[in-house]
Amino acid sequence: MNSDRSAPPGSGTGNDSSRPLLTVGMPAYNEATQIAFSVSAVRVALEALGVAWELVVVDDGSSDGTDRELAAATIGDDRIRVIRLPRNRGVGSAIATAIGSASGEWFMVIPADLAMDLRDVRRYLDAVRPGVAAVAGYTATRGDYSPWREFISLVNQWAVRHLVGIGVRNPNYIHMYRRDAVCRDTLTCTGSPALFAELLGLCTRIGNVVEIPVRYVPRTNGRATGAHWLSILSTARDLVRLALLRRFGSEERRAPN
Repeated sequence: MNSDRSAPPGSGTGNDSSRPLLTVGMPAYNEATQIAFSVSAVRVALEALGVAWELVVVDDGSSDGTDRELAAATIGDDRIRVIRLPRNRGVGSAIATAIGSASGEWFMVIPADLAMDLRDVRRYLDAVRPGVAAVAGYTATRGDYSPWREFISLVNQWAVRHLVGIGVRNPNYIHMYRRDAVCRDTLTCTGSPALFAELLGLCTRIGNVVEIPVRYVPRTNGRATGAHWLSILSTARDLVRLALLRRFGSEERRAPN
C-alpha cells in the first residue's frame, strides 16, 4: 500500500517512501478462536489510517491450531507477515521477535485479544510531536478484571514507577514506540511482561513519553494469562533487574536521529 500522507511531526522518516510509517506487532498464543477476527479487525483499522503499515503476527508456539487460522486469515496480503516460534516463550519474547522483524518508523503492540477500540490507533499517531519517543495508552478501570488482577495491576504500576522510574498509568498496556529507540540495544526482559517497562525506558533515553486515553474492549474469546503466578514472579525478577541497571548501569541519554 502506498500513501501520500506525511509522517507525524518529529518522526524523522526522511524521504524513504517504501518504509512503513507503522509496524504493528501482534503476539498470539493459543488464539485459534480469536486470531482470524483480530487480524481482520486490525487490517481494517490500519487501512482507515491512510498511512503505509505492516502487521507482524508472532505465533508463540501455539498448540491449538492458531497457525492454521493465521494461514487462512493472512493469505494474499504481503503487508502481513507471520512468524511462528517453535515453542511457547512468553509474550515478551514474542514482542521482541516482532521488533526484530519490524521495518516501520513506529512500532506498536496490539495483542491478539485486541483489548482496545481499534479506532483509537489514530490517537497514537496524532500524539506524535517533535521530541516524542513513545506514546503510552491508558484506560479507565477495566470492568472484566477480577479484584486479584486489579491488585496485581496496581502493584505493577507502583513497581514500574518507583523501581524503574517510568511513571505511566498502565505500564503493561498498548504503547507505540520509536523503532530506532527500541531496536538498538539487546533486550533483557524478554521472559516477562516487564519488557514493556524496558521498552519505555529505552525511549526515555532519546525523547519523551506522552500518555493518551484509550477505550478498553474486554476479551470475548480465549483466556487471559497475565496474572498467573509464574508471570508475576518473572515480572518481579525483571523489574528488579531494570531497577539495578537504572541505579548502577549507564543511562546516557541519546539524541534522536
